[in-house]
Amino acid sequence: MILALALTLSLAACGSGQSSEASVPPSQGGQQDDQQTFSVGFICPEATNEGWQVTAAAIENTAEELGIKISKLYLDPNDYEGSFSMAVDSFIQQKVDALIYGGADESFAASVHKAQDEGIKCVEIDNPSNSGNLWHIAIDSYSAAAVAGEWMADKLDAGVVLMINGDMARTNAQQRHDGFVETLKELRSDIEVYEIYADWDSAKAIAGVEDAITLYGDKIVGVFSAWDGGALSAVSALDVAGLSDNVVVCGFDGTPTSMTYIREGKLQAELGQPLYELGKVGMETVNTVLTGGQVDEEQLLTCSIVTSDNVEDFIKSAGLADFIS
Repeated sequence: MILALALTLSLAACGSGQSSEASVPPSQGGQQDDQQTFSVGFICPEATNEGWQVTAAAIENTAEELGIKISKLYLDPNDYEGSFSMAVDSFIQQKVDALIYGGADESFAASVHKAQDEGIKCVEIDNPSNSGNLWHIAIDSYSAAAVAGEWMADKLDAGVVLMINGDMARTNAQQRHDGFVETLKELRSDIEVYEIYADWDSAKAIAGVEDAITLYGDKIVGVFSAWDGGALSAVSALDVAGLSDNVVVCGFDGTPTSMTYIREGKLQAELGQPLYELGKVGMETVNTVLTGGQVDEEQLLTCSIVTSDNVEDFIKSAGLADFIS
């Protein structure tokens, strides 16, 4: 694993709780010629995940704009906790000034504290480690999923809705489930929710949808997935079963592929996260902290419901144009 981490290391050369107003706006915090060049370690959850590819590009582009040297390591999908610990150790040895990372959970806390004990500033994107004494940039998953619940409640006939869940041990998966299911049930007593526990695994998602089709057939009127992989899996399974024309599918992420599916009419709706902005704000926060400014310890960005009516506007505003062929 050490060798694998070493091979994935890449260098990009220069080119929560309590809050207070930022005295040095992140967008104005670029390095000057006579200032220190900061070094930042970036721990990216997955190399092949579309959403993280967009966010990673934003982190690296913003670092270059700010004159910050950034090194990147990827987590091992088969051992997130262990590979995160090894990545932190590597960046401690490199004596980086800050860490920026995503895909955390509470099992990462010990490694985060280890970095903090070395004076390294830590910025989290997406799921929290709840470690304290750091900066967290995310979206309000509960509220975003509730928007999807309201949208589906307005669009659907009576019947069965499939809820494809992520890893329910993680905060964001719990919030996306609760926001959607609680809102839909409150608004529509004539809709039954069928749960599929897929753990962010597309293969489990498609198997779960196939099982649901066997049980309910054309009684299925909608599918909501806590992430895009599950939504795209549902589209595939419904197409094979000949049910695509009668079922509304809504995903959650806002990846380039999901935008293409909406353009083509394969996906009816999407909770679009500001994937590029998450990375940009994250790196701007790193810069503000390192240059002595103040910034909110927790920053929640806004999601929006994306359909065929506004997909082109979303692609442009979310900075996705360069990622869609």
